[in-house]
Amino acid sequence: MIKFELKNSIKKTIEKLYPDFSGVDFNVDEPPQNVDGDLASNVSLVLAKKLGAPPQKIAEAIKGSGIPLECVKKVEASKNGFLNFYLEEGYLKKRTLEIALEGKKALRPKGAGSGPILIEFVSANPTGPLHVGHGRGAALGDSLARIYRQCGAVVQKEYYINDMGVQMEVLAKSVEIRAQQMDGTLTPFPENGYQGAYIQKIAEEMRAQKREDFTSYPKAHILRWIETDLKDFGVTFDSWFEESALHKEKKVEEALEILQAKQRLKTKEGALWFVNLEKEEEGDGELDKDRVLRKSDGRYTYFASDVAYHRNKFERGFKQCIDIWGHDHHGYAPRLEAATAALDLPTNFLKILLYQLVSLKRGGKRISMSTRSGTFVTLKEVLDEVGRDACRFFFAMRSPNSQLEFDLDLAKKRTNENPVFYVQYVHARIASIFREAVERNIAISWDGGSEKISLETEERELMKKLIFFPDLLNASVEASSPHLIATYLIECGALFHRFYDKCRVLDAPDAARQFRFTLLAATRNVVNLGLDLLGVSAPERM
Repeated sequence: MIKFELKNSIKKTIEKLYPDFSGVDFNVDEPPQNVDGDLASNVSLVLAKKLGAPPQKIAEAIKGSGIPLECVKKVEASKNGFLNFYLEEGYLKKRTLEIALEGKKALRPKGAGSGPILIEFVSANPTGPLHVGHGRGAALGDSLARIYRQCGAVVQKEYYINDMGVQMEVLAKSVEIRAQQMDGTLTPFPENGYQGAYIQKIAEEMRAQKREDFTSYPKAHILRWIETDLKDFGVTFDSWFEESALHKEKKVEEALEILQAKQRLKTKEGALWFVNLEKEEEGDGELDKDRVLRKSDGRYTYFASDVAYHRNKFERGFKQCIDIWGHDHHGYAPRLEAATAALDLPTNFLKILLYQLVSLKRGGKRISMSTRSGTFVTLKEVLDEVGRDACRFFFAMRSPNSQLEFDLDLAKKRTNENPVFYVQYVHARIASIFREAVERNIAISWDGGSEKISLETEERELMKKLIFFPDLLNASVEASSPHLIATYLIECGALFHRFYDKCRVLDAPDAARQFRFTLLAATRNVVNLGLDLLGVSAPERM
């Protein structure tokens, strides 16, 4: 975690030089290609705004106080005020050897680990098959869980089943009417009914089995579809939580009693409302609106169930819960946050991540989709067409708050144009080199590289990229997104190919060959782990 350690070292220097600004926020990161140095920091520019002094002067002061890290060989204060850091080659070689030998252990951020954390995602109503948009949420939630676990956190993945309410009633009615129509009863289909072909399929099965449980059978049937599709997608859950369980165990009533005691409820027109005290200054926003918890007919709303559900999460001992929702819930998030605050749950307990739409493109044209009419593209259809690896990698290539255009034609290409193929080929290429070494009876051993071995530029650049991986994991947690890992793997692939084109391995002199074996092993371990965090395989052959 060189970036993390370097940042802490700079903070200590600031505490000595500028104690009034010791809490200032700044970056330590890789500089642009045209900037000399291994790492750079903008701390001087940030402090310049606070101190009213030239950035270069501040940079010189920080440099003069020293950066007490053995891994830093040299520090330079650039004319534009940035601090540029140069790393010791011995440190690069040592860390590369550790990554080659220890793999995942050497790539875990130091001091990481927290929890338990509950990540709830997908949670699509069991009213139809998962569509491609659900796939983006599934990929995001599953990868985040993997990343947190690699960082040492205790994580549980949960699917919340909305098995009550109007939509489930509409599903039951849709299947029932289709079954009646097959029996010759010309019952008109409801305008808001689910019209997909899957409704007809369920009705046919129920008719063949002479079943009439139109509420329970369609739900159970669709949940089996959902679970199967998710497993094919590489996503499994530690728990499946039914909304109906909250009502059976009187958890909804308990949550509302707490809100009532805190004077956060009111009755209006026969309905029970949550009173939102966190008003927005501008008005007309979500925080200015009170929300119905129980309708005038006595039925509870989804909101009431969600309030109870999040209290239940806290009661189960989770220190943080992360909800992953589609962008269409952006108006719903503030009211749930207000309700959990009213229940006196910890301030940082609930974190809601919203992801944007997915559009599919084939032959250069967008594919139109509509969920209600049943013309949407299912996750299974995309998996069948492009495969799990391409699907998972493509979903991970953009941050959740960016819209994603999924090019189906590109995802099927087996060339370097396809980013997942490009990255997987790195792993397969390295495996082939080790196989060839065995076939040629060349001894394989790991060597951190003696001082006599001078590094080629391509070797050094690849080594730097590898040792930055633990810092990347921290950044992915902070960003709540795996897209940084996808970008990193593509960049790592480019550096590997430059190294492979320039540096001989099997035919190199003994000392250089053994060091390059070590570098290859370290690269393989990083790429393998990075792909695994995205839910993508690392093939030995391609």
